[in-house]
Amino acid sequence: MVDKIISLLFIAFFFQTIAFCQSSTFLPEPTGGYSIGTKTLFLTDNSRYEKLTMRWGDKRMLQVKIWYPSDVKGDSVSNYLKDYGSETLWKGYQIFEVGQSFFDSLKNFKTHSYENIPVSNKQSTFPLIIFSQGFYFGLDDFYTALMENLASHGYIVVSITHPYDQVIAKTSNGKVLTLSKFRAMLAYTQWKKVEFMHSKSPDTTNVRKTNRILKAYLRGMKVFNKSLHLWTKDAQFVIDTLKSINNTLANDRFYKKIDFSRIGAMGQSFGGAVSGQLCLEDNRVKAGVNLDCFQFGKLYGHEMKKPFMLFQSDSYYLWRIANHIIYSNTSPFYSFKLDNAKHFIFSDCCLFPLGSSNKMKSLIGIENGTTKVAFINECIIDFYDHYLNGLPFKTNNFHSN
Repeated sequence: MVDKIISLLFIAFFFQTIAFCQSSTFLPEPTGGYSIGTKTLFLTDNSRYEKLTMRWGDKRMLQVKIWYPSDVKGDSVSNYLKDYGSETLWKGYQIFEVGQSFFDSLKNFKTHSYENIPVSNKQSTFPLIIFSQGFYFGLDDFYTALMENLASHGYIVVSITHPYDQVIAKTSNGKVLTLSKFRAMLAYTQWKKVEFMHSKSPDTTNVRKTNRILKAYLRGMKVFNKSLHLWTKDAQFVIDTLKSINNTLANDRFYKKIDFSRIGAMGQSFGGAVSGQLCLEDNRVKAGVNLDCFQFGKLYGHEMKKPFMLFQSDSYYLWRIANHIIYSNTSPFYSFKLDNAKHFIFSDCCLFPLGSSNKMKSLIGIENGTTKVAFINECIIDFYDHYLNGLPFKTNNFHSN
């Protein structure tokens, strides 16, 4: 009888433990077979002066976070937002309309990643994905669901924080670089001015009008165009630096695992436009993904014979009209529209455990984005596996594009 009671208590404890572990993260389980390592680098481009500060002699400094495949797990899994203070997050992200305690609670959740564990030995090299976050909103950890899934499938993913155009960037000595509020407000004002000039439901059969919308975006938003050039240079500097480290540190196993002949670009919001520009400018980049942005830059009117994938939400109808024209000379090209989804569906925001929040629903379009994130991740893996790894498409998602 005692043995039965002990067995029942053990079973109850076992299932309670499972329930606790399952609830210790809001992030979806990565679908690949690799464990996930992560590390953060701080890079300085001594060839470029920082133009977004008033201090003479400042050089362009970048924070990059890397997710990569591993064969082992570390001693303890990393916490979400572990490198950021909750007060700094709360002050920077008033857009969520939540209290500081919300960010305190987020920091208690686990990810699926382990810091500084060895890179996998299952392959001699792995493809490299360069990721640019969104203008203003961007924060490396806010894209953990996408980054972890890529790493679990054998990709080394480098997420770039572009200082002064994003809420928070850090330096190697722990200094926090914050958003240039004047620059952000100027960008927002230019955007709203262009939007105001055009009908929200234009006649898409009128080629002249649709081209007028497109050209107004390209001409009217000078801050974004300047940032596009700056961010593209940032991405190229990161690739150059990783390659330089690879060539210099002959015995460094991590950097030797990067395959520079298989580079992809990806970005969310404004970072998506950077992905397109990077594909156009840099022959080292073989394929790109734009997660819901108007394609700023020089792609309009140019041919691009590189595989490119565009995701769009319901947020910006004029962007969808313009992008249809801009990508008309891109091949192969794949386009997906997520119905009933808003701009921030392409981030962890759609997974945050907020309960019923009208504000968050207005940002992501639905109560919870788990199903949408699963579809986005499925398409991203299938796309890069095909064009960077030479594998056949595994899903039917691309057959109708």
